[in-house]
Amino acid sequence: RTTTGELRSMFAGSDVVRVANQARCPVVAWRGEGDHEEVDTRPVVVGVDGSALSTAAIEHAFEFASFLGVPLIAVHAWTEQSTLRGYDESARFVDWSTYAQQKAADLAESLGGWRERYPDVEVRPELERRGAMVALFERSVDAQLVAVGSHGRSTIASALLGSTGQGLLHHSRCPVLICRE
Repeated sequence: RTTTGELRSMFAGSDVVRVANQARCPVVAWRGEGDHEEVDTRPVVVGVDGSALSTAAIEHAFEFASFLGVPLIAVHAWTEQSTLRGYDESARFVDWSTYAQQKAADLAESLGGWRERYPDVEVRPELERRGAMVALFERSVDAQLVAVGSHGRSTIASALLGSTGQGLLHHSRCPVLICRE
């Protein structure tokens, strides 16, 4: 087990970050403490953004939730900046309730086929009007696993632009599953 500082690992890279960025398969980084009850009923959490890699994360999250016999929390998070490609005055005139309804429909569609395939899994879809990293990090405190897709940004791009997967690798309170191509 190696420990590196967060800033150093962003630029120099840690073994976990390097593997998560370069693996051609899903990667689990084991984070958090092992001080949970013998029978663990904490949910599996998955970040959903509608991408193909998000679909892979959904599939694996359902598999884990079914195997463990726990609920699945599917989170779609969005901000004005992510929807309008930068915040400006036009954000004040957007009907965000209509936008949220559309996102709720998109989330339900993303989960639809998986709910049929895994009828034993209780699914809790949740919309968050804030950054995905914060929304998923907060849920990691009470989760067994957080699953996300990776958009494959380089280390420098992730440092400058932000990456939910990278952020969770550094801060999550539970294991993180990064799904790649």
